[in-house]
Amino acid sequence: MHILLLGGSPETLLWDRGPEGSWDVVVCADGGYNLALKWGIEPDWIIGDGDSTFVPYPEHIKQEKYPARKDATDCELAIDKAVELGASQVTLVGFLGGRLDHTLANILGIARRHEVRCVFEEKWGRVFFAEKSNDIFGKKGDLLSLIPVGGKCEGVTTWGLEYPLKSETLHPFSTRGISNVFLGDSCSVTVETGELLVVHLRSGVE
Repeated sequence: MHILLLGGSPETLLWDRGPEGSWDVVVCADGGYNLALKWGIEPDWIIGDGDSTFVPYPEHIKQEKYPARKDATDCELAIDKAVELGASQVTLVGFLGGRLDHTLANILGIARRHEVRCVFEEKWGRVFFAEKSNDIFGKKGDLLSLIPVGGKCEGVTTWGLEYPLKSETLHPFSTRGISNVFLGDSCSVTVETGELLVVHLRSGVE
């Protein structure tokens, strides 16, 4: 099951049309309902404390309300809901940008979610943790950065990028994997061990 999660990033509200794709279930994390309204998406669930929306939640939409003072962010609660609903893949939109602490927590929070495939999607690109083998589609000139998180990543190999890596080790706190360049419309990345964060930046997007 593919679930779309919508968050409340103010930068994402500048995106006119939103991501392309189809989803089985749509879950809004609090202010994510603002995105749903803008893009004409009818959510199945709304999760959160209700302090970041422009209008009250409609009563006909399923809701799980939480107090503003809680031990988890709306993003974490929304992913928990997606897993509870049986998601195998989750696309998160509107969770990067705004407060840096929330952005970092949202990105690092999906590293432990091995039971579900999580991908952040924004107008400017996408962010996800690599699987063993990854085919990434874009266009010539796009940028791709590979960032080890929590320890070194071993056996990193790339195809279709300007600066190839061949069974190399990327170490944390090093910028070795930053700003590689698509040679065509796609590239591939494989990694043998470690948590490797992939940041795909689309060229020509402001």
